[in-house]
Amino acid sequence: MIFIPNSGSTDPAFNLALEEHCLRKLDPGSEYLLLYINQPSVIIGRHQNPFQEYNQQVVRQRDIIPVRRISGGGAVYHDPGNLNFSFITDFTDQKLDYFKTLLAPIVDTLRHLGVPARMTERNNILVDGKKVSGNSQHTNMRRMLSHGTLLFESELDVLQQVLDSNLKITESRAVTSIKSKVTNICDYLRQPMTVEAFRTGIKGALADAFGEMIEYRISAEEKEAVRRLAEEKYRSWHWTFGRSPEFIVHHKVRLESANANARFKVKNGIIKDIEWADQIAESALVKGYISRLIGEPYDQKGADNIIIR
Repeated sequence: MIFIPNSGSTDPAFNLALEEHCLRKLDPGSEYLLLYINQPSVIIGRHQNPFQEYNQQVVRQRDIIPVRRISGGGAVYHDPGNLNFSFITDFTDQKLDYFKTLLAPIVDTLRHLGVPARMTERNNILVDGKKVSGNSQHTNMRRMLSHGTLLFESELDVLQQVLDSNLKITESRAVTSIKSKVTNICDYLRQPMTVEAFRTGIKGALADAFGEMIEYRISAEEKEAVRRLAEEKYRSWHWTFGRSPEFIVHHKVRLESANANARFKVKNGIIKDIEWADQIAESALVKGYISRLIGEPYDQKGADNIIIR
């Protein structure tokens, strides 16, 4: 197995772009491993609605970076206490369940450290019934990306706040996350260790299981290609928000005489229509103001603060 260093980057857009670059561009005759840590960020699945999956207000206040990944599954929170791993392997029908083989050395390492870890049928890793690792896959039918998280010493209170959406969404075609209780690996260790020492231990266990880790040096040209992919795709509004499936969300609009209830229909992150639940909002003034919102990008902060006089 070939190990790909990420130059110490904690930028989630760059690291997700690096995964995709390696999946699509590197020698398909080899298997690859990436290990990286991101700065505070919320990573949503390919078919999810970001507005539905995380608390927009908390994310803004804490300068947390939202990014959509290419694999399916649910939303996860990353911070410096969370270790991410990515395997890039060949694709065959038999390897759809290859995750269990890839995860087995990680589970064994956790047990060796005193952590009573077990793998579930959905390829998550639990400790005392609480999740410490969630995983997902993506394939282009030639190569397969299998990646996941390891909650080592994450800020779990922040994680819970971030992944608790405060929007009243009544209809959605998006894949929704399955809520799980979580815990930190560090709370179960026989001996204290840093996340960097843990990272080294995981890398060593995977080398023992899959053979010597040969380090791949990314060229300047490849790094520039990854940087461009991060800028043009993973940092773009179109990718993270514009790919959101259709949904309906409720907001109160403040009028001069009273409040009114509005249903915003949003598709691909764009407001397509606004319907009113209150007769008071049928005035020409309200209709004229609201009509200007049709076709604009949806923004919760703006929708929560509409005042019509």
